[in-house]
Amino acid sequence: MVKRVTLDAMIPREDFAREEDDTVINLFGDFPISHLGDSSPYLRLLRKPDFQRETNQWSPEQIATFIASFVDAEVIPSLILWRSPTYIFIIDGGHRLSALRGWINDDYGDGSISFAFYKGEIPEEQKKIAKRTRQLVEQRVARFTNLQSMAANPSAPDTLKRRANVLLTRALTLQWIQGNASAAETSFFKINSQGTPLDETEELLIRNRKAPIAIAARAVLRAGSGHKYWSAFPDLARSEIEALAAKFYKYVFQPESDTPLKTLDVSLGGSVSPIDALSLLIEFLTIAGTRSVDRKAISAYPPDEDGSATISILRDAMEVVERMTGNAPSSLGLHPAVYFYNERGKYSRFLFLGMTSLLVEKLRNNDSMFFKKFTAARSGVEAFLVENKSLITNILQNLSRTLRVVRMKELFEFIISEYNEGRAVKPEQAITQLGLRGRVFDVNVAQINPQISDDTKSMIFVREAIKQAMKCPLCQGLLDARKSVSYDHILARRDGGTGDPSNVQLVHPYCNSVKP
Repeated sequence: MVKRVTLDAMIPREDFAREEDDTVINLFGDFPISHLGDSSPYLRLLRKPDFQRETNQWSPEQIATFIASFVDAEVIPSLILWRSPTYIFIIDGGHRLSALRGWINDDYGDGSISFAFYKGEIPEEQKKIAKRTRQLVEQRVARFTNLQSMAANPSAPDTLKRRANVLLTRALTLQWIQGNASAAETSFFKINSQGTPLDETEELLIRNRKAPIAIAARAVLRAGSGHKYWSAFPDLARSEIEALAAKFYKYVFQPESDTPLKTLDVSLGGSVSPIDALSLLIEFLTIAGTRSVDRKAISAYPPDEDGSATISILRDAMEVVERMTGNAPSSLGLHPAVYFYNERGKYSRFLFLGMTSLLVEKLRNNDSMFFKKFTAARSGVEAFLVENKSLITNILQNLSRTLRVVRMKELFEFIISEYNEGRAVKPEQAITQLGLRGRVFDVNVAQINPQISDDTKSMIFVREAIKQAMKCPLCQGLLDARKSVSYDHILARRDGGTGDPSNVQLVHPYCNSVKP
């Protein structure tokens, strides 16, 4: 997977519709790099439209190549801007200007501007990509401040002096869109249907950017930091959205994991890559953000005018998350490596969303007995999932995408019911239950190369680590002790039990809450 550089903090966003004054901005003919300096009046006026996708589409190599092209006076496409009464909006060229500002400030998603923008919540993967970008830029060009000083240095190499002189004199060419905000937005979509097209998830969010699911998903993605798509809401609503989003992010996307896996301490939600995470969040919030039997697609929600709809979705979704993980008494403490990752340690969104659908159904129906049945069946359910991970992967591959979440929900419900009744589930039964036919094969790609791949390393680690993982003594299910654990008196306090270590055990929060 290509690693992408996050430059979203370099240029702020603004809503076209939120214009407050009639500042007169003269159209200018070109755009020198000095316009991106911290003291430049133009930088203070520069904005990306709030509907523009996150500035994270370029790889480290593309950033370095673009900066080299700039200082080598190579052809660069024109920027396309639109002037509102208050701001200068970038309709096309956001990545180019963000890359240049990132270079000026030595901030490729990990510097002081980004740190403030994301309130210090910068994923480790983002930091690694930023470091790689910095190294490439300094190899191919130079640090901006170093190159800037070369123009006045008579002993500097000719190449660096030439580039430094270009730096002082070069300007990007401009085109201006004439017309109102609607014309500018129309131009944006036309431009982005060419070149690098909008991702399906990006376009969905952009076209439904006022819908509560879109606002909630964007808030969670950056733990309530970054551009505040909820900034028009009242103060109390803004504060609650940010608090819920930060908690949600912590529960679902932390900790980040590297490959190959060397720990079972993995997240419920998999990758924090913006496109992957946003796509998952939209699906998750569509399922978990309501208790209605008839779920609405993101496009069916009316615009959220005051934040109440966004808060409602986040609250309902958090109830589901807190059933999966955390230390609340209702938490089942589901171990992600068992329930949501395949045999090679790869995240499966369909298992996660299937379990989400099942929990939402039981919460909607106030089916408290289900959770007791699950606890009684848990050790058998988890043994089945661990032993048949490759089978489940193959089943998913043989299902259409539209059926995968539904079928995984049905699979979870079936094996929970069977083990609760004391009946062990055979793989053939699971296949039949899902409406498929065929014989059971444990199919894995044979390794021909003598090198041990990261997938194989993860596979071996997960297999061996699960064997040695802590278990809840009350239900014999695996414990996710870092995120979801309760301290239980072996001899109850009411019977004279003390807090001495010899009388305390680690259990699932839910197991503790329903213990006789």
